[in-house]
Amino acid sequence: MKMTKKRAAIGVAIIIALVAIWSVMKPAPAEAAEMRVYGSLNYMLSNNENASGVATSKAENNGSAIGVDFTSNLAEGIDGFAKLEVDIDADDSGSSPFDSKLAYAGVDMGDKGVLSAGRQNSVFKGAVTSKTDVFPEFGGSAAQKLFSRDSHTVIYSNSLGAIQFDNLIKVDGATGKSGVDVYETAASMDLTDSLNIGVAYTDDKVNAIEYMGAGVTFDLSDATTIGLTHTIKEVESTGAETTANEAVASHTMGTTTLSIGYGEIEDGNKYTTVGAEKKIGTNLSMYAGYEMTDVPTSTDTNNMAAGIKFTF
Repeated sequence: MKMTKKRAAIGVAIIIALVAIWSVMKPAPAEAAEMRVYGSLNYMLSNNENASGVATSKAENNGSAIGVDFTSNLAEGIDGFAKLEVDIDADDSGSSPFDSKLAYAGVDMGDKGVLSAGRQNSVFKGAVTSKTDVFPEFGGSAAQKLFSRDSHTVIYSNSLGAIQFDNLIKVDGATGKSGVDVYETAASMDLTDSLNIGVAYTDDKVNAIEYMGAGVTFDLSDATTIGLTHTIKEVESTGAETTANEAVASHTMGTTTLSIGYGEIEDGNKYTTVGAEKKIGTNLSMYAGYEMTDVPTSTDTNNMAAGIKFTF
């Protein structure tokens, strides 16, 4: 079989990466991995309207999950780690109450960076859209992004001074093509103790769509934080561009946090969201939220929800 230049380049890159990792490894005494179990049970009562404005009330699961983190020292200054997190469908009445959420393993090489592979969070989300995704039930509807998490991914992260760099590739072979299907790169930094900025870019090579974004969080005080994002989706084949802006503000009074948000897709839907969350002790919290969607070409909708969440 003839090896193409592209395949040869990929093979050489993999070999170089393995050699680099091998070169920093020094055998360490065998020891048991540290393990941390965590999770949450999250349930809510919602009253949401469909595209025709017809409301339906429902008691439902809202992102319950359970996970476990593993860490282990591999060599001097080198640590291995892994995470397994699954969604819990608290409403499941059959034999499939779990769904994969995160599942990856990696190696932290200190100054040489962090490498991980598996089902992971988007680095675009981490640097940009997470800055306005603050509501436990609604919000973040206007943001232009490819995914929040996905499988078949490899992430390499490192920092240069105060700047954190994250790079993700997705290679799933689903299209029958060889090579990278999705490439993401992101950078973020703390300009001051109260100001963080992030920028990111996603190249969906399979569908020839690009996403670009920038986000800011700013602490006005110890109790008040604002977040802003600007995202763009661009379709290569048509040149069509979709632009969106989101803004949120959160204020904490004692054990209660109040939030308000607004998102707008250019020439599209507009979203207004308000919410409140109250902590009761260390592990328990209650929340409520409302979101109104202004739909220029159809019926406006109103969604409401209230829930309870226990974390451990």
